[in-house]
Amino acid sequence: MATTDIGKIKLKFQGTYAGGTLYVPDDVVEYTDGSVTSTYICVAETTGNAPSSGGTAHGSWEYMAKGQAPSPTTTRGDIIFRGASADQRLAAGTSGYFLKTLGSSADPVWAEINTSGHILGVTELINNTRTSRNNETNYDIVSGSYTQVKANSKIVWWANCWWRGNQDGERRYQLLYNGSEKNVGQSGYHYSNHSHRFGGHGGGYFQGDSTTGSKTVVWRENAANGSSGRSGSVHNPNAGDDARLSQHASNVTIWEVDL
Repeated sequence: MATTDIGKIKLKFQGTYAGGTLYVPDDVVEYTDGSVTSTYICVAETTGNAPSSGGTAHGSWEYMAKGQAPSPTTTRGDIIFRGASADQRLAAGTSGYFLKTLGSSADPVWAEINTSGHILGVTELINNTRTSRNNETNYDIVSGSYTQVKANSKIVWWANCWWRGNQDGERRYQLLYNGSEKNVGQSGYHYSNHSHRFGGHGGGYFQGDSTTGSKTVVWRENAANGSSGRSGSVHNPNAGDDARLSQHASNVTIWEVDL
């Protein structure tokens, strides 16, 4: 069988680097610089000179296989960022926070979104059902719910309603939010008899509840003294009342604002 002479294999593995050992060219060692373990080859006789420092090889050594730092993350949602000298861990932030940079000379942080002056939510409640009216103590023009986003925010509202036919008695409109009366008397009053279409409207603002979540919203017609009556004989008139009309709708629009 033919043989081939490949010459002398020069590399000599010396194990883990030791500061008091004399190393000569072609010696190979393993050394951990910070948290990164790499393999080095000696290129000049040396004693007491660590193969690298801060990721930079000493003049007596060269990298053979440069290692990689282990991930600093420990928990789902952690983020890796470059710190002053190495990769670092930023623990998962509070739900809803955003990642904020403080510039190239500082580490990033989690920060709360400043919603001051922002609209947090909008909802429109609509009633487009034609209803024949009788005299009543209370009549709910529009009802529904709004999901309040932030505690003690400001609630701004505007409402419209449509009637036709004879009124009976002085009536007022009021908004009830989560069962509490708000902005009473900020809507129009009607006291006359005619068969034409006419509308009422109102609006205002108030402080929302001290808790978040679903809140009932009712725009109600009644009288301050509790007497019965009606704003019109028809609520939300349509073409059945007059061929010139389309289906009318009453509505309440809610804006939640962070002030």
